[in-house]
Amino acid sequence: MTGAPQNPRKPSNPRYQGNINPDDAAPRRYDERGDDIPLPEPPPETLSPQTPGLIHMEPDFETESETPTGRRAARAAAVQALYEAESTGHPATTALEQIAERDGLEKDLQAFALRLVEAVEMNRLTLDDRLAVLAPARPVARIDRVDRTILRLALAELAFEGDDEAPPAVIANEAVEIARLYGSETSPRFVNGVLGTVLG
Repeated sequence: MTGAPQNPRKPSNPRYQGNINPDDAAPRRYDERGDDIPLPEPPPETLSPQTPGLIHMEPDFETESETPTGRRAARAAAVQALYEAESTGHPATTALEQIAERDGLEKDLQAFALRLVEAVEMNRLTLDDRLAVLAPARPVARIDRVDRTILRLALAELAFEGDDEAPPAVIANEAVEIARLYGSETSPRFVNGVLGTVLG
């Protein structure tokens, strides 16, 4: 018999063995000795809640003894909804509905939070351009996601909220308090510094 000798360990049909349907199985691979090369592990799935509103940003009760109330609660709900939308791809408005129901947000506060969410969603590029000018030392994409969300919300409220808008100093202070509630140890100072530039 001419030609290269057959490797007795390599099956005649290398695609599949046993009772596996070849249409259902990935092709097997073999090394030069005919031994199976294990198929690579599938990439791990990105874990995210399937239902909007399931991401719950836990407040730091060491710095804030009470849960936010009034318009601060609405702003906090808007921040959570926008954070979830960026983290998971859930629609921010849908996430806000679930968060408002979970937290028992009153209808007028829910409407206020919705206006803020929509202002951020519709003007994100403008807000990020503004943020890039206000914080030139830190690219927008590298700003902590919580801080970035809080700043977008505050800038949107300063620029786009209606006739009943709060004074700019109040909006900035609320953003700092929400940063203290949900952000890192450095978040309040960073948020205060950026918005302080806006207020002059």
